[in-house]
Amino acid sequence: MQCRGLSALVGLMVTLAGCAEFACTPTTIEVASKDERTRMASEFRGVTNDETGRVSEIRKEKLVSEYWVADRQGRSYRVSQAQWNGAEAGQPLTICR
Repeated sequence: MQCRGLSALVGLMVTLAGCAEFACTPTTIEVASKDERTRMASEFRGVTNDETGRVSEIRKEKLVSEYWVADRQGRSYRVSQAQWNGAEAGQPLTICR
């Protein structure tokens, strides 16, 4: 019975350790530059059947803005639009890494 409890504990620890890499680590950087980038994104709209009965996705292509700031070492970080709007060159900014 103890073996079963130990294996459950080990399984729980492995699961939680795997989630740790997705946790936010707040870091403060000095903003060197700001960049707004636009990319094409495919948005899922539904499914349909064609004349032969085959199921196919309905997608819509749209332009999406991404907001980036760079630090003095040249590393770029993706940030929210609100953070990007408030960022100024030479000023500190707390980001999630």
